[in-house]
Amino acid sequence: MALLGRDRRVSRSEYTRDYYRPSSSITAPSLTPQEQPYAPPVPPRRPGQGGSNAWVLPPPINPSIWRASHSAKLHDSHAHASHAQRTRAENRRLCDETERLTVNHKSEVERRLADRVCDITFWREELAARHTAMDHDATNLNTLKDRLNKAHDLYMRPLQVAYQCIEIRRGRVGVEGVEDEALTALRQEVKEVTRCREALERTSADTAHQIRRVLSCRYHLEKNLLDKDTALRVEEATTNLTPTAPPTAIIPKQTIDPSPISVEWWCEVGVKLLKRSDDEHQLSEQITALAEDILVATARHLRERLEHTDHCLKERILDTRHAKTLLEEQHAKLVEEESQLEQSLVEVEDQLEAKRGPLALAQTRLHTRTLRPNIERTRDEVEAALLKEVEELELTISRLTSAAEHTRNHLQQLRSTRVSLQHDINLKAKTLLLDEVKVMALRDTVTIDTH
Repeated sequence: MALLGRDRRVSRSEYTRDYYRPSSSITAPSLTPQEQPYAPPVPPRRPGQGGSNAWVLPPPINPSIWRASHSAKLHDSHAHASHAQRTRAENRRLCDETERLTVNHKSEVERRLADRVCDITFWREELAARHTAMDHDATNLNTLKDRLNKAHDLYMRPLQVAYQCIEIRRGRVGVEGVEDEALTALRQEVKEVTRCREALERTSADTAHQIRRVLSCRYHLEKNLLDKDTALRVEEATTNLTPTAPPTAIIPKQTIDPSPISVEWWCEVGVKLLKRSDDEHQLSEQITALAEDILVATARHLRERLEHTDHCLKERILDTRHAKTLLEEQHAKLVEEESQLEQSLVEVEDQLEAKRGPLALAQTRLHTRTLRPNIERTRDEVEAALLKEVEELELTISRLTSAAEHTRNHLQQLRSTRVSLQHDINLKAKTLLLDEVKVMALRDTVTIDTH
């Protein structure tokens, strides 16, 4: 019943409000027979309205209408006051809730920003460490490449010297142009120097290729570091912003597309870059160790090869000098023998010349005794003695002639042998000049160092 009475009062209040409204377009709500007042409503006429009755006074207000209007106004005021209280409470709750949400979101964002700054700082430190390592590797590799190129260029001198030594030793004449151990050692030295220079050239090319890889990795690290620095400045500036700071302002109808890069992909790129830098650093260390080993090995091999070649040359020089000494001693003996044989030939010729007179005398005596007349030509002892003397003298002259001829032939052989020995001595002297003076002096200018 109270609810029906409240509805009735509200309806009366609405009727009363609408009744006193000046607008003619408002129509009174239809009332049920139970809600009809005691005096039926009469619409007032306004001044200037046409008709027979231009002005009609409004009918008197019934007390029940007055009470209904009063009750409606009280009810409306209580309802509005209650609604205002609920609105105030709701507004307070909404303000508290939004304030709490704002603080929570701000705290969450600041925590996320701090975490992001920590993440960026961590990755930046890791990338900076790798960038420093790449700088160090690039410097070491450049120094190593210069050492390899220097060794490659300096080892050209031993190769040229070896070729010059071979060319010089081609000036040996006759039997001295033998394929000795020194010549074999020189040819092996040429092969060894060429092989070492090729190994140095390959290592230098590998080092240059690794330098390009290190520089590429360092470029990407540097670019990523610049991005990290910029992002760190942006994040720090974002963290330091305050709601009342001048840069902050409400951007109407702000639309921001979502970031195209995910955190997982960002971390994956960082991990790949770190792994690449670690791999390049490890490869650089391997190439550096290999190049150091090659530098040491090539220097050791070339030094051993040069020492072996010098040893062979010195042994060859000693052999040649010893052979030359023996030949010179034998040549001296031959010269002495030749002189004595010439004296002996002179003696034989003198003896041969001395026998011509007695032979002529004996033959003349025999011829003269043939002039004896008749019976006086007897075969006496004188004739027998003369015949024996002539025979002995002819035999002696024949023997002396043969001895002189044999002496002349032997003397000619001695002279030929002496000339041959002299020629051989001259060849050995020229060989000693080539090997000891020119070749060894040229080889003394070669030094092998570990660069």
